[in-house]
Amino acid sequence: MRLSNPDETCLPTTTWFLYSEVQEKPLGRIYLMSIPKVKDQVEGGQGNQFGEIVRAEELRATCAIRRFKVILRLHS
Repeated sequence: MRLSNPDETCLPTTTWFLYSEVQEKPLGRIYLMSIPKVKDQVEGGQGNQFGEIVRAEELRATCAIRRFKVILRLHS
């Protein structure tokens, strides 16, 4: 899954708060139009991490944007 698609013109509908699988260290956030799914690949956040989603939990929505806590298994 790419962080952004240059062909999309709509505003993002979700915010993903990224955390590492080890010690759940915060990695930043990304804005997307999709819902996180376990085993999807993600790149982005602060430091352009690349990882696999191992867990995702929906948080309370704000301002019509769905929010998710996304736990990543980072790859080097």
